[in-house]
Amino acid sequence: MAKIDPMERAAEMTGRGVDLHGPYPGADKPWPGTCRTCGATTRSSYSSVVSKGQGPCWRCSQRASSAAAAGKRAVRPDVAEAQIRRAGVEPLEDFPGTQGTWRCLCLTCLREINVWYSSVVHRGNGACDYCSGTRRRPDADARAELLDLGLAALVPYPGANTPWRSRCSTCKRIIDPTLTNARKTKYPCRFCAQRATDPETAAQVMVEAGLKPLTPFPGSVKVVWKAQHIACGQPVSATLDKVIQRGRASCIHCAQHGFKPDLPGYLYLMFHTGYGAAKIGICNESSDRLRTHTRSGWKLAQQRLLTGRHAMHAERYVLDQWLLLDLPHGVARSDMPQGGWTESVALADRGLVLLNEDFLTAIEATEPPPDGSPGNPTAEPPGQLPRLHPRSATAVRPSSSEHVALAPVRASAAGN
Repeated sequence: MAKIDPMERAAEMTGRGVDLHGPYPGADKPWPGTCRTCGATTRSSYSSVVSKGQGPCWRCSQRASSAAAAGKRAVRPDVAEAQIRRAGVEPLEDFPGTQGTWRCLCLTCLREINVWYSSVVHRGNGACDYCSGTRRRPDADARAELLDLGLAALVPYPGANTPWRSRCSTCKRIIDPTLTNARKTKYPCRFCAQRATDPETAAQVMVEAGLKPLTPFPGSVKVVWKAQHIACGQPVSATLDKVIQRGRASCIHCAQHGFKPDLPGYLYLMFHTGYGAAKIGICNESSDRLRTHTRSGWKLAQQRLLTGRHAMHAERYVLDQWLLLDLPHGVARSDMPQGGWTESVALADRGLVLLNEDFLTAIEATEPPPDGSPGNPTAEPPGQLPRLHPRSATAVRPSSSEHVALAPVRASAAGN
């Protein structure tokens, strides 16, 4: 058996990239040293390194194995681009590999985004955080996109998957779509998707709005259609486009149900921040109408105690002014089960400053003369209301966080 030469074996270990720290310990015993590649301490034996051909450094061996495995898992750039395009995005730079983010353009919202290739292709996640709703978009950007879809936002952007109070730019109806669903459908407005085009459907729309047609459908939504107001039985003239817009046709014959004009009454103006709307209304002094609206989230902006008939004429004056300006309703029927939605307007269409002016101008314009004669309370409102100082009205300065406390009232007849 050949004699073992320690110096020769030390030279063999050194030749494999190790600086030894001590004399030869034996073939199968750990031989301390330092790896010249990474500087790590090694304890590999002569047998494992020379006889078996293994690397002297465990750390360098792991790195080599990981690199080899990564090479096997590497994705070709052309394959990566084809797969990422299936997720609805367009690459804006060369494929960086699976270990980094990839700058792309979302073809849905047209925003630049950073995409994790493995998350989208292997895990099946969405590519765009904005479209999925996990990242909140700026309010102005979301409003602009919604407007491009034919809807005007009435309240701040709540998120892509949360109902967003809006108004259809075509039919002027109030709807609550999510931005995600609005992107997917041809008609984001559910009313426009079912808009009347045939006589049978047109008649159904009229009936749902509380009108019974007295003549066949005239063939156009702009032509006057004779009908009967189902609630009071009186004849009215309506056009189908206005019925679709407002959900009802105004009936000049209907009285203020529950309101007693011979008793004192309040003319009031309220607003609802959640709906982004305001409403005008009247109620008798002993009514709980204001409290009912307050329980539903409405807050008082103005109120004035007047004679009952003066309050009725002033309310009609404000509603005529809104009709003259062609302002749609601010809320839907379902938003106000207590009634009064037909006397509402969106704050986006007429802000609180102008609404306060409407309120005060109506009181002054319909005030009976000093001699006690009825005056001219039903005169047409002017196209431009004069600016009045709120010198004599009970005004509440509204804010989004303010709670308006109402004085206790006694339950009795209701107004609007």
